[in-house]
Amino acid sequence: LESRGIGQWASFRDLVADCQAPIEIVGRFLALLELYRARAVAFEQPEPLGALQISWTGERPTPQHLAVEEDQYDG
Repeated sequence: LESRGIGQWASFRDLVADCQAPIEIVGRFLALLELYRARAVAFEQPEPLGALQISWTGERPTPQHLAVEEDQYDG
């Protein structure tokens, strides 16, 4: 996503096209959720159960953001 550039959209299907096992798809989806939480990606899904589109935002988590994330998992 980052190499495509800010504001360039890719479908989730495109991002998992090279996955060999279902667990790889799950892992990529969970990674995207973490990137979304860090505001590094944006999601768009124009219609319910439609194609999920993902775009790189250019945001990077700050050290403070990471510390909060770590505290949430430790507690």
